[in-house]
Amino acid sequence: MPAPFKIIDLFAGPGGLDVAAQALGIPVASGIEWDDDACATRMAADLPTTPGDVRAFKPRDFPDANVLAGGPPCQTFSVAGNGLGRAALDQVLEFANRYAEAQPDSHEDEFEKIRDDLKQLSDERTGLVLEPLRWALQAIFDGRPYQAIVLEQVRTVLPVWQAFGEILKNKGYVVADPEILHTEEFGVPQTRRRAILIARWAGNGAQLHGMPKLPAPTHHRHKKGVARGVGAPHSFPG
Repeated sequence: MPAPFKIIDLFAGPGGLDVAAQALGIPVASGIEWDDDACATRMAADLPTTPGDVRAFKPRDFPDANVLAGGPPCQTFSVAGNGLGRAALDQVLEFANRYAEAQPDSHEDEFEKIRDDLKQLSDERTGLVLEPLRWALQAIFDGRPYQAIVLEQVRTVLPVWQAFGEILKNKGYVVADPEILHTEEFGVPQTRRRAILIARWAGNGAQLHGMPKLPAPTHHRHKKGVARGVGAPHSFPG
């Protein structure tokens, strides 16, 4: 019998992901967030919260968490943002490769070097997209790999998630091919597009109970000229 899931949520914000997890009966070990207002919102909703910088923590600080989730800051990658993250995409991928090449007996020193080198980026928020990878690899080195990983970001981060996916496969994970999902296809009244990565641990003889896969749409994709109610009469009240 697999251990019950318990989530550590990086860049947890006011708690949207955690509210959904709890609605599904999945407990949250904690959500790490450094914005005071977001933390206040989480605490008002009785969501486990750790105020602070994700970079200051490690998996061993949350030993009961076995699911890693997160949506790093998107400002430098989004179309509406300053574009610095998109311009630095090649650098981000190089840093990801450096993380992947770290060795068990020297990874702590290498991770510190990478953190120092990330200061070269013109906006520190760009480098935060690498934090979920650091957490995943650190957990493996600690001998307590996360049983599942769920990451989301704006669509321009898809190449980063694809690189993460290949790295995780080489470390013992089974990964659903990262894709861009359209929020309106899942009943959200917005036309946002998000790059999603889902992975399950399969190393060291771990037994998988179902392969990871992205969800199938429940609604139609928005198209200009098509009535919003077409194809989904069951979604209207009465």
